[in-house]
Amino acid sequence: MKKLLFLLLGTFICSSQSNRFVYDVVYKKDSTSNNLTRENYNLDITGEDLAYYNRIYYINDSVFAAKNQYGGKGYRLTSFLTKKINNDTYQNYEYIGDVNFYRISETPKQQWTITDNIKKVDQITLQKATAKFGGRFWTAWFCKDIPFPYGPYKFNGLPGLIMELYDTEKDYYFKVIKSDKIPDDYKRISLSNAISNMIPADQNKLNKLKIELFNSPFKYVLNGRLSLSEGKRLQLEDGTILTKEELKPAEENERKKIRSFNNPIELDKAIKYP
Repeated sequence: MKKLLFLLLGTFICSSQSNRFVYDVVYKKDSTSNNLTRENYNLDITGEDLAYYNRIYYINDSVFAAKNQYGGKGYRLTSFLTKKINNDTYQNYEYIGDVNFYRISETPKQQWTITDNIKKVDQITLQKATAKFGGRFWTAWFCKDIPFPYGPYKFNGLPGLIMELYDTEKDYYFKVIKSDKIPDDYKRISLSNAISNMIPADQNKLNKLKIELFNSPFKYVLNGRLSLSEGKRLQLEDGTILTKEELKPAEENERKKIRSFNNPIELDKAIKYP
């Protein structure tokens, strides 16, 4: 936050510059468990667009710039968002295990109630606002001194950057922990590659695809869409490593994992698996 304070006092932010805000995100995938997941997400804001994405993409781009190769340690494909500055529509790129991303165009809006509650964090003045969105009730603390009407994920519409955000149950908690100026020559290589392989979809199609994946968790490998050559193994997100022959017997355990992710940010979009 000290770097962010310096950025503010030095009037570093202006519409002609590109800025990156790093959010610490702590969330609960399974509402029946006390286990929490912690990740960092970047919110990039330029004069043309914004992008909200897992910081592993940024790390992967850094590895590529240094070594001219993809796939840094821990790299995996995850969903992300983009939006043109002069347009209210977000492009939501969902990854569900296929070789492609699925793009859903959405115009999310929150009806914020701005309160008179003020607090200071590291000498930065924050103001409280509340809203209902995605089946949850949210509290946001925004900073008028950072004149961007955006925040993490699809949250937008306040007269300043959302610095802190959480739902009533604290199942999701977002907080800005760092800010940077984006170099003029920076390119979102990983995101651009993902976008080039996208397939337009809507929520109904995406829900259907997720049910299909639940019914056959490794269908993209078993049907040849994702190649797993002889002697190669598939590493799952939790670190489990399987040969192609081991995939079919492992399906039920994978279904349990999918079913346990019952607590998405937009709770009203949670899939009801069989």
